[in-house]
Amino acid sequence: MDCEEKLRTTISRSFLENGIVGVIDRDVSSFTYISALKSLQEPLEGGKYVWVVSYEPLQSLFRDFRRAGLEYGRYLGKNLYILDVFGSIRHIDSEVDGVFVLSGYLDDRVFILKYRTLIEELLSKLDPDDVIVVGYLESGMCRLFDNPVRTQKLLWSLREEFRIRTSGLITHIKPECPQLEEFIYLYSDYVFEGFMERRERKIIMTKGDGE
Repeated sequence: MDCEEKLRTTISRSFLENGIVGVIDRDVSSFTYISALKSLQEPLEGGKYVWVVSYEPLQSLFRDFRRAGLEYGRYLGKNLYILDVFGSIRHIDSEVDGVFVLSGYLDDRVFILKYRTLIEELLSKLDPDDVIVVGYLESGMCRLFDNPVRTQKLLWSLREEFRIRTSGLITHIKPECPQLEEFIYLYSDYVFEGFMERRERKIIMTKGDGE
């Protein structure tokens, strides 16, 4: 089994076990997170609820979905939902079905309060048995929040508060927000790191079975 196949197999297994996989790109050109996003195809096709929290522009997320071969338009508003954090902070509403934007004034703490309210409303409406939560390029938090470390801690506390079965996929580009790497290792059951070496992408498991 090559490294990329091991990555996707581990993510698929973690979805079944309610585990969390962190994917860290050590540089900006390895794009390991694209391979990770491919793992969403099977649960989406199977009707699993997927909640994506995007810290980059919405069109960047859609572009990367296409790169990963995901036909996201088939699932948006049905079992795929997106919180556009970038659009919320920048006050950009795409008005796309299945994409949520938090309105009004937002600082780090107000964002958490409004996020909690949105989750409560969505869970009440959908009443899912379990949810796959995807943090799309959480490294973007460093550009959006005054204190990304504190915001990250508060977001993770919400998962415990709602007491719903979740599995997770975290994607992160280390050079863009190195201070969050510690938390990815803390919260993840498995961590993979991708990097470029002599123009070839390498992927290694740095936390979990067989590291």
